[in-house]
Amino acid sequence: MHKRRNHANNRGISSLWNHWAISFGAINFIVFLSPIVSKVWLPAVVLILELLFVGLLKNKDEKAPVCNLLPFLTTRILFFTAVIMVGINIYYMEFIDPQEYVIGLSNRKIPYISVLVIAPVTFVFSLWIYLRRSRLAFCFQCHIRYGLPAERGFLGRIFSHESIYQIRLLIMLSGAMTLFGWLYYWLFYHNVNLNTPDRFFFVWIPVILYVLSLIYLRLRYMGIYAFYRKNVVGEDNYRGDSTLIRYILLCDDNIFLKVPADELSDEKVDTPAKMYVPYREKVTMYDAEQNFRMLSGLHRKVEIKFFYENFNYYSDSNIFHYACFFSGKSELDSSRLKGVWCTQHELHEMMASNRLTSLMRSEMLRLYNIVVACKTYNRDGFRLYDIKHYKPTFHLHDLNKMDVNFNDPVWLRVVKDNADSHFFKFRKFWRKYVEGFED
Repeated sequence: MHKRRNHANNRGISSLWNHWAISFGAINFIVFLSPIVSKVWLPAVVLILELLFVGLLKNKDEKAPVCNLLPFLTTRILFFTAVIMVGINIYYMEFIDPQEYVIGLSNRKIPYISVLVIAPVTFVFSLWIYLRRSRLAFCFQCHIRYGLPAERGFLGRIFSHESIYQIRLLIMLSGAMTLFGWLYYWLFYHNVNLNTPDRFFFVWIPVILYVLSLIYLRLRYMGIYAFYRKNVVGEDNYRGDSTLIRYILLCDDNIFLKVPADELSDEKVDTPAKMYVPYREKVTMYDAEQNFRMLSGLHRKVEIKFFYENFNYYSDSNIFHYACFFSGKSELDSSRLKGVWCTQHELHEMMASNRLTSLMRSEMLRLYNIVVACKTYNRDGFRLYDIKHYKPTFHLHDLNKMDVNFNDPVWLRVVKDNADSHFFKFRKFWRKYVEGFED
């Protein structure tokens, strides 16, 4: 299993370059074809490419560790590029004044320059993706299925960082293609035919940028792969295949945390109750209780509640999240666990100042979002109370009192998609009758 996981993670790092190659390659393929294929038929080629990318996303292996954000973006770019090209063709065929052909203002054979259409579309949609980032419904589906980047280990953090890095690179390259292409068009282009300088600016500059980006990203991901082999694989071999068990320690609206003595240090705040055990697919409640006794040194009965698990075969380890509830703060005085009791307000301030570890922050965000969602909506996403903009309060003691399955992905979907979000009923209809799955 360990070798297979390392092989899959290596493939995941390589997939970042592969997705760039086919996604930015598809955009440049349209640019390269533009002098060869008739402008009437070019939108059909663009739509065929778009359908191929849709098929790639539909038939993806859900177990494979890949980030499909760039192919998802490419489907939007290709579709709207085709729509704009068709619109320009219709305008030239039906609505343009024939005198413009006579006096040379328009050219029936060249109604548009492909790069001047697809480059601005790429820039606009890449910028839109970049600004929305993790708020995208596409990314949220991955968060529901695999957990947040911190819960997916090294590869999750790489995907989170590199996907946005690639989008930034795409913004810069498409912005450069748009700027230089349109400047040349307005200053030097004559709408008669494509001469050698025209082909250089409208075809070869985008292709050259594409080739240079391939070389640059290949070197970049070779470096990331070398880092992975040297650091992450070595650490995994030392630890072996493992399962991480984490306990959140609560007493009313207080939480027990390991806070570094020096607030200026780089060390983050986390729960002191966590341990690695040999890999297992399931952790029973008996196992959770026994492991907590060994970890804490407390032999009396402690109320433990299972929250959720992050099972990702290709992450550093699978993670089980539990909570321990105490009736009094003094119950931990005789334990081996070192830390301090913090109020909910102090916890909020730590989150706001980015003092929590990424895993601790992910846990608290998930628990907060699900508690608030359960108090506000039913499982179908409709409001429990007909009070517009009503938002309930969150308290740490809710985690013990509420009878809710925190491991149920339905509630994570309700957090994102509910009656207060735009086009909620239309999206429910689309998921049920077009995509074919129930909420």
